Amino acid sequence: MSERMIEGLIIRHMLLRDFGVDLPIPGGRGNSLDNPVVLEYQVPNDYVSIEHAYLKYLGLGRRIEWRVIKQELIERGERYYDKIKIETVQAEGDRIIRQIENFYFDITDCFGRK
Repeated sequence: MSERMIEGLIIRHMLLRDFGVDLPIPGGRGNSLDNPVVLEYQVPNDYVSIEHAYLKYLGLGRRIEWRVIKQELIERGERYYDKIKIETVQAEGDRIIRQIENFYFDITDCFGRK
């Protein structure tokens, strides 16, 4: 099993343990195009909701608020990826810390399917 798949299973397990949600994400962290969160096709094929759920629970775990700034489709060879750019907001004492982060999702298994 690849390191990327192990990371994804660990994140999937953590989301199930901490929030009681089991997302169809067998691999990846989403921190780069080379390590995207891999989404498995399921019925109904609502992969955008799965992406947003992943970000929601990741934000809850990190104790941050976030909002989507931009979402774009990336085609690389025969694979399809969603790149979601978010702004995070975190309160640290009397300071508010804002950051821009990118998350990548491999949607090849879901793209164009009903």
